[in-house]
Amino acid sequence: MKATAGGAIAIVLLAIYVYLIVAGCLLVGSQAGAAADAQIPAHFNDVMSQTLSVIGGLVSALVIAELAITKPGEAPVARVLAVDASARSKNILMWVTGLYILVWLLAGLAAFMVGMNSPNKLPPLTSVGQSWFGLAVAAAYAYFGLKPQ
Repeated sequence: MKATAGGAIAIVLLAIYVYLIVAGCLLVGSQAGAAADAQIPAHFNDVMSQTLSVIGGLVSALVIAELAITKPGEAPVARVLAVDASARSKNILMWVTGLYILVWLLAGLAAFMVGMNSPNKLPPLTSVGQSWFGLAVAAAYAYFGLKPQ
């Protein structure tokens, strides 16, 4: 029950994160001809900017924490299953976890690319994209057990 509630909260946070990134990317795309120093569009208000920053950090922290404690080659979060869990349960968990990480990767990459190409159009999106990039590298290092040389 505890794992299910935690998983539901994580999915809701990811959905809000993706919504805000998509909204930001669409706004930047709609401003393609605007001046480079244009202000944050009214459609993306201060609360949305703050929420994107906070939820982006929470979602990224969850991904990094899970990958850091997962052995390379194993499915993240598999430790929450009982030892005698069915193959179906393991398969469902593997797919949900993989999809979660894939969505986080794609959303973060979108924020990074749009922010890199139009850094002044929506600075909160640019900041989240740059932060995501560093966190994605940290997540890869954590999961694969890489050590900086």
